[in-house]
Amino acid sequence: MIYKNLDDIYEAYDAFLVDVYGVIYDGRDIYNGALDALAKIKASGRPVVILSNTSLVASVCMEKYAYNNLMHGVHYDRFISSGEAFKQTIRQHIPGAESCFQIFERNYEIFMGSEITEAKSLQEADFVYVGSLDGLRNAFFIDNAHRKNGTKVLIEDVTSTDFHDLAGLEEVTEILDLCLKYDKQLVVANPDVFALKSVKMGGAIQKRPVICQGAIGELYERAGGKVLYFGKPHCAIYDFALSFLEGSSKPAMIGDTPWTDILGGNIAGIGTILTLTGVPGEFFKSMPPTISIDEKFDLLLREISPKMTHNSLRGISQQPNHVVERLAVS
Repeated sequence: MIYKNLDDIYEAYDAFLVDVYGVIYDGRDIYNGALDALAKIKASGRPVVILSNTSLVASVCMEKYAYNNLMHGVHYDRFISSGEAFKQTIRQHIPGAESCFQIFERNYEIFMGSEITEAKSLQEADFVYVGSLDGLRNAFFIDNAHRKNGTKVLIEDVTSTDFHDLAGLEEVTEILDLCLKYDKQLVVANPDVFALKSVKMGGAIQKRPVICQGAIGELYERAGGKVLYFGKPHCAIYDFALSFLEGSSKPAMIGDTPWTDILGGNIAGIGTILTLTGVPGEFFKSMPPTISIDEKFDLLLREISPKMTHNSLRGISQQPNHVVERLAVS
């Protein structure tokens, strides 16, 4: 059953982890009703923790979203990004490492105070940190992916395609080949394959899915490289987030992505609520308009989710406990 909103659901849980991108925020604006829903949940005495896969540290995220009126203390109690969680537990995950080399956009805050220095060259580094691809000269729109022979690649098939064969990723290919040559482990603090981004096209603003660090990790791993992921759906970030909800006996994860938010929540043994905004909405665009929402959701889980899921996690259920059209209450 797909519910319109959270009215009949949220009282069954005593705390919430909530994804931001695709659930609260659409890449440009806050979804209608999302702030009221969060404020109502908090006012009921239930803790709300924002749990995001962004590699930015929490303070940067909080400042960014405050401009959109998502306010600490009013709408949530704590903001946990995968970048922040990795920063706080870095020594647990890469013990003994002394230096890193950052590729793509640098993330200075994530290593601040960690005693890990920036290597002068990739060859000298103990590991390679994968930054945001926003700094690339041309955005790679994952909904327009093509092989070099012109054949279109579906979104769900991008990460299983040889990166050497993807048109438009030449800059990425050159860097990943160097990482493979020197047998470097990549650290990916944002396992998302893509995110929606507002871009100006033909004089109008459109939301388009752009490639994220998680896709780079998947492409590299399939080529034989070593990758350390930190973020949803992997256990470490859920363990970190749930440590701030020690008094909770029945927490739930609210997210829009079956293969990160819901899969991770299921692995962690907590309740899971999927919203049909964000990622589902993007995939629904390519489905026949004549089929029902329920049929589209079934198709998403059955045909698309397995292809978007890390190989080692494909046998774990991505079925949520509840499905709602959006994060809202009446």
